[in-house]
Amino acid sequence: MSYVYMKSLEKKAEKYDKGIKTLTLGKLPKIKQFIVENYVKKGEKLLDIGMGTGTFTIMCAKKGAEVIGIDYSEKMLEVARYHIETEGLKNAITIIEMSVVDLDEQFPDNSFDKVISILCFSELYSKEQIYVLNQIFRLMRDNGELILVDEVKPKKIWKKIIYFLIRIPLVFITFIKSHASTKRLKNFEKKLNECKLEIVEEKLYLLDTLKLIRIKKITNR
Repeated sequence: MSYVYMKSLEKKAEKYDKGIKTLTLGKLPKIKQFIVENYVKKGEKLLDIGMGTGTFTIMCAKKGAEVIGIDYSEKMLEVARYHIETEGLKNAITIIEMSVVDLDEQFPDNSFDKVISILCFSELYSKEQIYVLNQIFRLMRDNGELILVDEVKPKKIWKKIIYFLIRIPLVFITFIKSHASTKRLKNFEKKLNECKLEIVEEKLYLLDTLKLIRIKKITNR
């Protein structure tokens, strides 16, 4: 997945959802719908990290959840507010403009039944990921879950070949244009364990390059 492309979409927030749908070959909207239908429950309190234009946040609110969405992009949140007002969900959704690296300043312990992160962790550096995971552990209730969707590296050889044929030019283009690099989740299960979190379910999509992960607290240590 192209870091440059995603950043260019964020600058044109009104086109973000269409662009991401194209980038994921239509899979991401279906994954979001799957999460809402199978894991989100009426009356739960949810934190949507990197809520973007609010499409997933709105889906959760329509299911009957109370949702707080955070994002650092003012442009994305402007679009989210418009969508939320159009849907008549202002009372069900709270929007906060903030970065995930400021989570320790915003919410008390055990605030949420579920924390959701869609295409957010892969934009964080390794130390930032560990910080955010520790904060999520603090914020989740004991029976709570982190539900995460993000880019990963495939394990099968033929899928790796296709993945790198696509990825290598993206890395080059990204470096030329922004001196940044494309990213994916790396050594993530180890980081989860360090933060007293464990995987309870995984699902793979798009030649195993996009993963849905359900994560819970480890409470016996």
